[in-house]
Amino acid sequence: MSVVMVVVVVGVVLALALAAAAMAAEYSVVDYGARAGGRADATGAFLAAWAAACGDDGERPVMRVPAGTFLVGRAYFRGPCRSAGGVVLAIDGTVVAPPAVGNASWITFHYAHGLAIRGGTLDGNGHAFWACKAAAGRRCPPGTTTLDISQSNNVSVKRVTLVDSKNVHVSIFDCAGVTLQGVRIAAPADSPNTDGIHVALSRDVAVLGATVRTGDDCVSVGPGTSGVAIRNIRCGPGHGISIGSLGGRAGEGEVRNVTVESASLAGTQNGLRIKTWGKPFAGRVSGVRFANVAMRDVQNPIVVDQNYCPGNVNCPGQSSGVKISDVEYEGITGTSATAVAVRFDCSRSNPCTGIRLRNINLTYDGGGGGGGKKPARSFCKNAGGSASGVVIPPSCL
Repeated sequence: MSVVMVVVVVGVVLALALAAAAMAAEYSVVDYGARAGGRADATGAFLAAWAAACGDDGERPVMRVPAGTFLVGRAYFRGPCRSAGGVVLAIDGTVVAPPAVGNASWITFHYAHGLAIRGGTLDGNGHAFWACKAAAGRRCPPGTTTLDISQSNNVSVKRVTLVDSKNVHVSIFDCAGVTLQGVRIAAPADSPNTDGIHVALSRDVAVLGATVRTGDDCVSVGPGTSGVAIRNIRCGPGHGISIGSLGGRAGEGEVRNVTVESASLAGTQNGLRIKTWGKPFAGRVSGVRFANVAMRDVQNPIVVDQNYCPGNVNCPGQSSGVKISDVEYEGITGTSATAVAVRFDCSRSNPCTGIRLRNINLTYDGGGGGGGKKPARSFCKNAGGSASGVVIPPSCL
């Protein structure tokens, strides 16, 4: 064998060895005792597979959930993991929660830096809990969040379906650099408190190409949050896209730099909403942009409500301490299910400033969704700003 051939053979062997070494190790929950069928409790197997994957210092180890239905109870997946790239949770099947009513999060990832969740379905199995909430006189716990990601950075969740959560479907808390892409969320329109995605105390969060149909907010942005981008989302039924509620307690962080673009909302209780409690606690909302949003039969398409106080309890003076400024609405079109399509009900002690309307076209459908168009109205209280382009209904700023 010539020297050249030896060098080539050695090179090929080394390349194959390097390729094999570079392949991510895979840890299937089945190998740790999980059985498909949706009856046998697979919680222990899931936790064991996570422990193995999280302890692997290789490149992007994979925790695999194969095809089939797996029953999993409360599962707490804790990091940080040894792999510099983070763990990939690849779901080919369905993970279903037990029907038992509780008040803790169902699937929790904590300190899971670099986590990537791909595919599959998370079924919160919330029907029994909703029945408890609907029964008059019954005392029910708050309910469980389906997917709770906290204190984790550089996380991506792609092509995951979440259905029938007992409470919020996805919670992002105290995180940085989170992307949710192609996520589908569904629960009945009358299911209580089943928000699609809730983000709080986080920065640099993107929600891209999501479809959300629930009984509460499609996406809600809570205090202490900045750099949120929501694009190409389909929302409805539900309560719309909300910033808030804010100002419910002292010491809340500000909300800034939130963008909602290329969204469609149908049959929602609200459209684009900023909501603060009628309480004196200080706060701030600024740098918000809503652009290119299509509405169909939406109640309150554009609304700022700074007098939120259910039952008028513990709201002394009914005046919000949250300052709202630099909020832009551009290219908002469609039909309103209420005669007042644009409502700015701002704080008398901290009036809204810097609100900008540009190219707005919202008509009133008569409230019946039948397509008959009537003039809509605007309402302003303690609100200042400007309007440009064609603005229908006429601006009251």
